[in-house]
This record gives sequence, structure tokens and C-alpha cells, in this order.
Amino acid sequence: MTETSPEEPFPAESRERLVSIFYPKRASFIFYYVFGTVVFIVGMGFMTVTSYGGLPRDLVSWSLSAGAMIFGIILVAWAESRRWFTLYIITTWNVRVRTGVFSRKTKRVFYDEIAMLHCSGPPDERKVGMGDVEIYTSVDDEKPALVFDGVHNPDGVREIINRFAQTIPDPLPWAHLDRS
Repeated sequence: MTETSPEEPFPAESRERLVSIFYPKRASFIFYYVFGTVVFIVGMGFMTVTSYGGLPRDLVSWSLSAGAMIFGIILVAWAESRRWFTLYIITTWNVRVRTGVFSRKTKRVFYDEIAMLHCSGPPDERKVGMGDVEIYTSVDDEKPALVFDGVHNPDGVREIINRFAQTIPDPLPWAHLDRS
């Protein structure tokens, strides 16, 4: 007896597969973490000094110190949520940037649309192995189509994307998709 398997609508080699997901490094938000922590500590200090009688115990001093503490907490929480809800996705068909907490927005560029890849970043970020990968869809564009901002090892990420862009199969496995 021979069993026949039904034909698959898409062969396994033409399916999109996840290659890697990157998050921005915490070091790219270091200013917000440090500033939020300093503001929180200053608010805590004023609250402590007020409770020991160093400052007059009135509504203004209490409100300012409590407001500073709350602002510091919100600033650090905002930076952390922005980091956690920004994804840089590399698949076998395209690269994507997904952002947003409540309304998720995804921007993607297929490998056949990529014209140029560029790594950038300040020298101090590059020393610690962090930087940006800019993806251009046209050589003449001034603004990149996608930016992987503050990723670890940007040269390695650029090389992964570059290898996928150089080895595009023919016919394109994503030709059936609407690119809008």
C-alpha cells in the first residue's frame, strides 16, 4: 500500500521563517534611566528632609517631592516600555521594525527592495558594540526606509541582512504578497 499525501499549498522551502529578533540595548536609553533615577532620588531626599523638619511641612514641599518621585518612576518605566515594545525582526523574506504598546505598527522591507545597508552611530556607542543599521530602498534616498536603532553588533546584523539580500531566490517566494 502506498500512501499519497495531499499537495501542500506552499512548499516548505518557500515559507517565511523567523531568523532573529533584536531589541534595542538598554544603553541606548541610558539618559532616561539616569535622569529618571536622579529625579526620583532628589524627590526622595526632599521628602526625607521635610519629614525630619529640615523644610517646612506644607502642601507645596510635599507635592513637589512626591511629584519628582512619580516623574522619575514614570520616566524610567517609559524608557523600559519603549525598549520592550520595539522589535527588530529578520525573516527569510524581509526585515521588519515593530513598534508600539497599544497600537502595534509594523514597517517592512523585502530583500529585493534593499539598495544599500549602512551602519552608523557615535564613536562611544561603537566602542561598546552598539550602533544603528540603516536600510535604504534607493541609493539616492537621504532618509533610510528602516532603522534598527541601538542594536548590539550592528556590523553583524548588517552582514546577516546583506547575505539574505544577495541570495534572493528566483522566482520570489513572496511574490504573491501585497507590498502595500
